[in-house]
Amino acid sequence: MKTERKKKARKHLKGRILWSISLILICSMILSTLIGYLYCNQVVRKQRIEEEKNRLMQVGSQIAFQAEDNRRFAQSILVDEQLQYLLEENVKGNEFRRQNQYDKVTKRLGFYNNLRTYLEGSVLQMADGNFFGSSYSSRDSAYLRQKLKQKELEEYTAKKEWIYSDPYYDSDSGNDKRKICYAVSMYDKRRYGHLKATLYLEMSLEYFLTQVKAYAETQDMVALIGNGSEILYQKDKKNVLRNAIKEKDLDQENIYHTSGGYLICIPVEGTGWKLCTIITNTDLLKNSSFVLKFFMLSFLISTGLVLFVVSKILENRVRPVAELSKQMERTEYGKQQPIHIVHTGDEIEILYQCFQDMMTELYKGEQERIAYEKQKRDMEYDITLSQINPHYLYNVLNTVVYLSAAGKNQDVVKIVHSLIYTLHETLKVGDGNVETTIEKELELTKCYLDIQRYRYPDFFQIEVVCEEDLKDCLVPKTMIQPLVENAILHGILPTEAPGKIWIIIQKQGGKLCVMVKDEGIGLSKEQLKRFKQGETMAENKTRKHIGVENVRNRIHYLYGEEFGMEIQSTQGKGTTVILTLPVKRAEEKER
Repeated sequence: MKTERKKKARKHLKGRILWSISLILICSMILSTLIGYLYCNQVVRKQRIEEEKNRLMQVGSQIAFQAEDNRRFAQSILVDEQLQYLLEENVKGNEFRRQNQYDKVTKRLGFYNNLRTYLEGSVLQMADGNFFGSSYSSRDSAYLRQKLKQKELEEYTAKKEWIYSDPYYDSDSGNDKRKICYAVSMYDKRRYGHLKATLYLEMSLEYFLTQVKAYAETQDMVALIGNGSEILYQKDKKNVLRNAIKEKDLDQENIYHTSGGYLICIPVEGTGWKLCTIITNTDLLKNSSFVLKFFMLSFLISTGLVLFVVSKILENRVRPVAELSKQMERTEYGKQQPIHIVHTGDEIEILYQCFQDMMTELYKGEQERIAYEKQKRDMEYDITLSQINPHYLYNVLNTVVYLSAAGKNQDVVKIVHSLIYTLHETLKVGDGNVETTIEKELELTKCYLDIQRYRYPDFFQIEVVCEEDLKDCLVPKTMIQPLVENAILHGILPTEAPGKIWIIIQKQGGKLCVMVKDEGIGLSKEQLKRFKQGETMAENKTRKHIGVENVRNRIHYLYGEEFGMEIQSTQGKGTTVILTLPVKRAEEKER
């Protein structure tokens, strides 16, 4: 009957768990929303980049149109029949005719200069080195040679049809506008491939920058790069665009991904120039913010509806589980408390019953464990305490033997009296007599020190610092003496020089703090590591340092893991043993 009821309960619970499929639906909605957002965001990014690229290409096309118009204008000058005739006229040996030719050519060039407002001047350099300038006299040939001596123009050869120079300032003209020079070749009609002259058109750079500046009003980073990598125009306050251009190969039109966004560069046809801009990630995020808001809103609405429906369905199903959880939280370990069973007719009811049975068994087991641990601790403490007296007696008797051999009988009598007092106090263990006051503990330590002074005269000094109101506090018996013994034998004596030991007893943070400090040889890092891990500090299982560990173990047995021992030591400087104990008064124990 009971088995059938359990099977029926499982069947019902399985039916209720089916409603948790709503969680899967929510996860799928999150996934689909995320995928949709990422896809749409990518599409928006591409559209934005393509849009900016098209805008940049429009600006580049306008500059290319200006360059093409400039090229056609230069060609019209080169094919001018009147100019050709004047250049072919032979004026050698006739200064008057030479000057007349210069004036006519200059006038003709000036005619063409007046046709274009952006032209600053024109120079015609013949193959023989002679110059004709629209705005210069014949006496300025030396100046013209210097003026046209630019890197780009020096590299100009007859193989090139045209070239634009880098921008420059004409300081002699008093004009602070940047200029560029357009060089184009004029070939001899009668001799194919023979360079007749080179035409230099000096024009304002501003003529080409009008459209670029208009574009820059809506874009934070724009640059127009010349054919010699010279920056013709730049709007780039933080040099982000310039640094991005340096990192990329801009030989062809392309879109480059950078750390700050996307770099778009297009060549300007007919100039050798490149027009570049950067679309920042911030700008792209602005464009995708609408997509993000749309998907976030749709996700929140759909998720809210699903959660509302599912919560209403599961509300009654989950209530018993929540009640069981609350009862578990209120339950304290080791205490027997009544359990209110909710009758659901399924696995939840079985959980209530199992939880009730488990708490009953835990309570019984905890009571048995407490009794066993108390019995075990008492036995272990008796065994531990029994280790003290043989160790102490061994050292005292060695001292007695030493003094007897030396014939110091009076000293032997004093030592024996100190030993009798010590044994009288330490052996009173019955009836739970395992604690003593600090005052008596210091007296026992004094007896031990009196014995050691006979063996090691003038080899150590003791300073005791103890607050008066702490002398009636209870501590484990023979707690300080093993620490002092260890400080003398393994701290001071190995130095082969007199040393000092401090016993400091004070109250810190609501706890009793007992410190035994020496200026001996100290402990190694390996010894300290073994002590913290609960191992013996000695490299072998001898009695070296066993007294210290005995004290640590007794503190744990009596007061728990909250209290204990800490060792601080530096090799060559000394060791400090710190005991933390509860503040217990003798009168409190009597009550």
